[in-house]
Amino acid sequence: MALKKNIEKQSILISAIVLIISVLLLIDKLLATAPIQLILENGKAVPIEGASYFSLNEVVFFIIIAWLGGMSFLYILMFSKEKQIPESKDGKISESRIDRSEIPESKNTAMLAANLLNGDEKVLFQKILDNDMILQRDLVFKTGFSEPKVSRLLDRLEGRGLIVRQRDGMGNRVLMK
Repeated sequence: MALKKNIEKQSILISAIVLIISVLLLIDKLLATAPIQLILENGKAVPIEGASYFSLNEVVFFIIIAWLGGMSFLYILMFSKEKQIPESKDGKISESRIDRSEIPESKNTAMLAANLLNGDEKVLFQKILDNDMILQRDLVFKTGFSEPKVSRLLDRLEGRGLIVRQRDGMGNRVLMK
């Protein structure tokens, strides 16, 4: 398992290097200056920038480098994201299908985050922390907050990257991130 993660990290690093090199090569070729001609007029040298066109070889070079850079960028986007919690066909999360190894091993980090929060966000986050997975409607019941207030607070917590909401039938299941 550790070897697989190491290989994934190395392949993402290689893709990042390919992306950077391709961008630098494209910038170098595209920002190359056009040839300058010097013409003598009335005893003075006047520089005139000549028209420059890309050759067929340069166009093929641009296409190949742009493709390599684009594929590297897509690879980084696709494989560096965190794994999502699997859902069944009806959109509900099955607790037996959740990989517990993806949930943080210790709650120390979550406890630290809870200490940094203030007011109602802290109360709500503490309820989520106490129950690894909880329905949003249960949070309304346990906190005594209104449904819109719980929704707004969850939006803030989700924006800070502390929680994840997954569809569960007509409601949402709230999970620690």
